[in-house]
Amino acid sequence: MKSDGRGTIRENVQAAAKSGLKAVGITDHGPRGIGIGVENLSVYRESAAEAGKLEEEFQIRVLIGAEANVTGTDGKLDIPPELAGRLDLLVAGLHPFVLPDRGSEALTWLLPNQFARVSRFARERLRSGNTKAQAEAVRKNPVDIVSHPNLMLAVDLDELARVCARYGTAMEINTGHKYDKEEIVTAALRHGTPISVNSDAHTPSGVGRLGEGEALLERLNFPMEQVFNTRSDFPAGKFRRV
Repeated sequence: MKSDGRGTIRENVQAAAKSGLKAVGITDHGPRGIGIGVENLSVYRESAAEAGKLEEEFQIRVLIGAEANVTGTDGKLDIPPELAGRLDLLVAGLHPFVLPDRGSEALTWLLPNQFARVSRFARERLRSGNTKAQAEAVRKNPVDIVSHPNLMLAVDLDELARVCARYGTAMEINTGHKYDKEEIVTAALRHGTPISVNSDAHTPSGVGRLGEGEALLERLNFPMEQVFNTRSDFPAGKFRRV
């Protein structure tokens, strides 16, 4: 499979167990990322089969999921519904380099977002469309976590937080990237939205590095009961092997 990460599933699970984690999520990118992502959807089923063996060996919960790409302003993902509902974990986010479902959206949505990365005017102008795309993805799919909101494509965090709160979806604090994470936490506080603190580890050495996120939540007095990572169990029928 193609991936922007390094290390085998075994190496990452071993690193998670060594760092003292009780669970670790393996969530490779969906297939429509340009240059990264799985080559076909069977990768997730193969990973799930391996996960069962590793759980027994390392005594740690191994969640097999996907970081789906939002591929249209209608909220469509590159993980089909029949698979999305069966994964242990469905993460979904906006990424600048994806193959959209409609060619017109490459011209009216994704390509303009490339200019937005260097133009504040363009960034603000595209914020509404980006917010709609991410919010519709949450409304229409069983999304557990919105990946790195506001990192790559600008969104209205308050609007996204409202939608996520309604559907029980967590917004991610990604400790693997440098960007304004405090504004995500404060938006979540205003709307009662869950937060997930993730390392976004792309190598085994990065697994379990959550300290920055933990410190941020403590400083802003974010309630621990709203932190996705602190859950000791998962909704029945939601997180199961594919």
